[in-house]
Amino acid sequence: MFVKSKWFLLSLLLLIVSFVQGCSGKVSPTVASSDKRETITIGYQTPTAQTWGALIVKNQRLFEKYLKKQHPDKDFNIVWFDANAGSVLNNSMVGGKIQISFLGDMPTLLNAGAGLKQSNYNSVFLAFDGKGDEGKNQAIVVPKGSEIKSITDLKGKTVSTPIGSSSHRMLLDALKQHNLVQDVKIVDQSVTVGMQSIEQNKVSAHATWEPYPSLIKSKDVGDILLSGEETKVDYLAGVVANADWAKENRSYVVAFLQALNEAHQLALNDPKKAAAIFQEESQYPYEITLKMVGNIRFDSAIYQKDIDTLNSSIKFLTSIKRLDENIKLGNFIDDSYLREAIERQGKQYITDAELQGEWIKERVY
Repeated sequence: MFVKSKWFLLSLLLLIVSFVQGCSGKVSPTVASSDKRETITIGYQTPTAQTWGALIVKNQRLFEKYLKKQHPDKDFNIVWFDANAGSVLNNSMVGGKIQISFLGDMPTLLNAGAGLKQSNYNSVFLAFDGKGDEGKNQAIVVPKGSEIKSITDLKGKTVSTPIGSSSHRMLLDALKQHNLVQDVKIVDQSVTVGMQSIEQNKVSAHATWEPYPSLIKSKDVGDILLSGEETKVDYLAGVVANADWAKENRSYVVAFLQALNEAHQLALNDPKKAAAIFQEESQYPYEITLKMVGNIRFDSAIYQKDIDTLNSSIKFLTSIKRLDENIKLGNFIDDSYLREAIERQGKQYITDAELQGEWIKERVY
């Protein structure tokens, strides 16, 4: 593979989360396998910063902590499956290999669609993880020294993005705001390939998500053309489970959500510790992981505004023919697990009235 000198440092970071993982993902058991232990496999994505609540749960062994409290006489084998894309996790969930996954908003909805189409799989949405206010943590990037200085300069150009992703939606929304949808050629490229294309000037721009825009800027191999915040559409990531497994193992799901809540509280109360955990688990530079803690809202709560955002994303996926099922979020989202987890932690969930409003700054569940 051809690599330029400036691209070398960034490539080393990208290789960690793509080629090392491979297409099938990287499996990391937290305890040795045993026939007497009950195995629970959790999917997560190191290349997507808004799913990094998983990194805290994994690093601090929080799931094990709450499982032990609820089931002191049982032994568990918690396996962490690190994938480079939500599609990998969705395929593994449908195949029965994963019980719980951290997913971006679009893969979350595609998981729901799979639950409607597949006879052997049902899906349930449990909670949110990372949230980006009005599109924060997404960006359109251009090669270093590019003559493209504004979104209008993309007319007649080629822009890459993972088709069907939240960044694809962000790109289309930005183009619509400037009446450029018909004047820009959009091609499908993964974030890793897109970054290489930016360095090698093979595309005029690439739409992607954190931590890639920050990595590009810190390594001086590209510039940010437009922040996703200009589109005013929240960028969300959440947690999905096999619905049949969740019903049969409700106490396990509740324990997992207790762990997730503690992880979110840690990110809020001790950002430097959270950044250190992110750095250790992801191998990204500390200055990048610290920035992620500040920019991402780690919040389990299911607000009405989040449901509205997902409904608008359903329309987006339907418009590009990635989703052909009429998903009813009321049948997909079940907050009873989250409410029980919070109650077990001796806390009070955000009131129904508050859930109808804006995110509460100091509340993460």
